[in-house]
Amino acid sequence: MKKVFAVIGTLLAMAVIYLVAVMLQNPADSKAGSFVVEDEAETISRMQPAQIDNAENLAAQFGAPLPVVPSLKVRGQAGNTTHDGRNVRVATLQYDGLVITAVRPASAAPLLLRSELSVSMVSSLTVLNHPAVLATKGGAKCVYFSNESAAYSVYTPQAEEEAFMEVLKRMTWAK
Repeated sequence: MKKVFAVIGTLLAMAVIYLVAVMLQNPADSKAGSFVVEDEAETISRMQPAQIDNAENLAAQFGAPLPVVPSLKVRGQAGNTTHDGRNVRVATLQYDGLVITAVRPASAAPLLLRSELSVSMVSSLTVLNHPAVLATKGGAKCVYFSNESAAYSVYTPQAEEEAFMEVLKRMTWAK
């Protein structure tokens, strides 16, 4: 009988200690394990829209590296827009049959989406060593990827998949 009372006493003591610990817990500590998206510290200032024929100069105007296809003639432009009430920098590089668009900050990635395309789950796809998502419809193809600086899309209105993938492999960064 003494052992039963000892076990009950021990369980009661543990319950009291647990209740005291729960009541003394700081509410802010309970959020420590939850998923929180940090607010981006960088504020994008507005700039005058610019037409630029040099990818390095366009990257400097954009404020982050841009993916480019070397040895192809490019026309580019940089400007501003807004997303969720914040200023966003946008850069577009136009090649013959290919358009690369970038937005900074990366949280503005929804501006890049092309709603007419369907996303496919190709899990092994990477562009410039970043995981990427492929969206297609007929011959139209678009790849989306991002890094800590910006979000990017590479779009072609008409291309065979093998040729499009080969272009993605040739891409480098303009800084």
